[in-house]
This record gives sequence, C-alpha cells and structure tokens, in this order.
Amino acid sequence: MQKTIQETIQAFDLPKRVVVGCSGGLDSTVLVDSLHRFRPDVEVVVAHVNYRLRAESDGDADFVKALAADYQMAFEERVANLSQQASAVEEKARAIRFDFFEAVSKAHEATAVVLAQHQNDQVETVLLQMVRGGLLQKKTGMSKRQGRLLRPFLDLPKSALLAYAKEQGLSWREDLTNQDANYTGRNQLRQVVLPALTTVNAQAGHHILQLAEQLQADEALIERTAKHYLPAFERDFCSVEEDWWQPCLIVLAKQAGLYQLTKNQLTAMLTLLSNSQKPQGRMDLADGFYFQKSYQRLGFFRASPEKGNSQEKNKKVGQQAGSLVLELDQWYFWHGLCIRHQSKDERKAGLESLTLPDDLAGPLVLERARQDDQIPLKKGHKSVRRLLIDEKIPAEERPQTDLLKDREKNVLAVFLGQRRWYFTSHWPKDRPSGKQSLVWRIEEN
Repeated sequence: MQKTIQETIQAFDLPKRVVVGCSGGLDSTVLVDSLHRFRPDVEVVVAHVNYRLRAESDGDADFVKALAADYQMAFEERVANLSQQASAVEEKARAIRFDFFEAVSKAHEATAVVLAQHQNDQVETVLLQMVRGGLLQKKTGMSKRQGRLLRPFLDLPKSALLAYAKEQGLSWREDLTNQDANYTGRNQLRQVVLPALTTVNAQAGHHILQLAEQLQADEALIERTAKHYLPAFERDFCSVEEDWWQPCLIVLAKQAGLYQLTKNQLTAMLTLLSNSQKPQGRMDLADGFYFQKSYQRLGFFRASPEKGNSQEKNKKVGQQAGSLVLELDQWYFWHGLCIRHQSKDERKAGLESLTLPDDLAGPLVLERARQDDQIPLKKGHKSVRRLLIDEKIPAEERPQTDLLKDREKNVLAVFLGQRRWYFTSHWPKDRPSGKQSLVWRIEEN
C-alpha cells in the first residue's frame, strides 16, 4: 500500500506550508507520516485540539506532540474542555476545531489545512446529509478542495490507510467511542446502517458515492444555468421561466451570504412572486436578512447595522434610525428609499439618479437630518429647519430629510424631504462628473 499512498500524496498539489489537523488516530497519523516521507518540499504544522471528552484525551495530545517532534514539525495545541457540554458536542467541537485551524494558519502563514478524511468518511457524510435534509444543504459529500481545506485521501478506502500503517510499523491512538453505535449519529451509520446495507449489496458504499457524484454534476449544471438567468431574473423576474425561479432564488441567496433558507421560506417567496395582486412585499429571514419584492424587481438584503438597541436592526423598511454606510454596488432600504451607491453611472427605468463628482472620497454615509443640524453655505451656516422653510418643503415632508456625508463627515448635500437635493459648500462643484452615481426609488411601506 506504500505505493498507493505515495502516489496519492505526491500527485496532490500542495502549497509550500500547510496545517495538518491531527487527532492521533489512524487516518491523521498516516497523513502526517506520508507527508514527512513523500513531500519534503512541504512544511507541515501539526495542529491538535484536546476536548477533554475522554480520560485518554491528554494522552492523545502527548502522542501527537511526540509525533510532530519525531518528524521535526511545528506543533500547536488548543485545549477546549467540552466535558460538561450537555448537547450538540459534535457541532461545538467542529466549530472550535476549524477556528483553531484558521488561527494556526494565520500564525504560521500557511495557505491550506490538510485533513485525513477518506472514502469511508465520504460515504458516511453523504448518508448523514441525506438523513438530515435541508433544502440548501449539499447532499454530495465533501470535496477534495474546499477553499483552504484539502483532503488528499478522499478517494482511498480506510483499508488502504490501515495497510500502509501496518507496513510502516506506525502506532496510533484508538478512540473507543468510535465503536459505540449510540455515541453519535455518524457512529450509528458506521456500525449499524452501512453494515446492513452491505448485506443487501456488497457495493452499497460504492453506489452511494456514485449517486453523490451524479448529484454533484446535476447541482453544478442547475447552478450554472441559474447564474445565466440571474441578471434577467434580478431586473424582471417575470421574464424568466417560472421553473427557474427557485434555482435563481437559491443562487441569489447564496451570493448574498444567506445559506439557511428553508423549504417553507422558499415556498412563501415563490407565492409572493406569483401573486400579481401584491406588487410589493417583504419577508424577514435569519441573521438580519430579508427578501424584498418590488414590482418586477427582487433581492436579498441585510439590514444595515444601527447604533443602540440591536432590535432596531430588523425594523420594517422605512423605520431605521442612525446612519447608513453606502458600500459600493449594494442595495439598501432606508426610510422608505431603496438606494444604491453605484460604480457606474447607468440610468435605468423606474430609478432616480444623482451623478457624483469624480474621485469623491468614499464611502458615503446617509444620516437622518435633525432640525438643528448646521448646513455649510458659501458664507456661514444655516440650520436644517431654516433651510427646509427657505426651500419651501411642505411641513409633512420635512421629517424625511437626509444628509449625504463623505468619509470625513462633511455634509455634501441635503435630500430635502426626499424630493430634491440641495448641495452645500462642501459639494465639489468644480470637479467633473465621475462614473459613480447614487440611484434610488421610493418604496411603499
């Protein structure tokens, strides 16, 4: 088996410095050993997390530390005592582990984390994903390359790693909880479900992996096609065939950083889009996200951070307070406005626009004006209250006045009652028009 492991490790593209997650078990011990033997061009940092979940935990840590020392590799350990954790131990341990790997990577300037998962782990992962469900959660298992995470053994069965370890005379630590079918859901699959499936068909594991590969290809095709439709879908969702609305929504949500959509939420969104009697609508989602339909346009947005009570973050559109930083090419809802600081001065139907001067110092900030705010003029200052009176803005519209500021907090312009702009002495009138612009539309509450 040395040849199989050697060829696998030597053929796998690795950066010059990596972090290897090592528990001291068979799989990760083989990974550390094979990197030492067959990849002298790669500098390895061995990282171990001690959860103190078993009496042998400290012994595991000592073993991994000694292993790293034998191979003259750097060693990093984190002790995270989860012995009193009542529930969700696996999830908590996973979060701690990957946070630690990331921290070690930064400290050692490593550009990848190498893990020892193999083919048997992949089968278990696919089954777990299928059993746990979730519309947006993948059912295709792990990837050999997932961002900074690398899994060179993913195509190899555990038997190959065991044979290699015996050939090389390696020792490793045994976690007896892995033999307890009641300890975790993964253990149940490993000890009970998969053996039962292999009695039905000895190739059950192989067929599960084939199904995952086919699903992965199907998902990739659907996602590529949805991305092709996406520009038209965002401009006018009615211009896209209804069968593609759900895939487009899923891709759009992921691009916005939202991965926790449920089937019920997607069904509600599709119902909203199909309802011609309700041209506008909003759905609040997790983590401050919300979905907005406005006539033929739609999008996923995140409430802008506000000072003060965190509950203010999720108030209904048009009720935010404080200030709003306008990041480039991002839509925001702000006191009845749907507004965007746009990198290109493009005019679109249904949108008002303001061309910005060239090289205007960003980011720009919107603030709700107060009556006593002072507006800089060519000569002196004027209060917002006086300005609104002088500009003959109706009394009922005056509370809807905003200040546009640059990054130095200079007031550049006043959006009088959200009707028209008044430019202050800080507005660079002598500067030519640039490529950027503000675009907006009024949204009904």
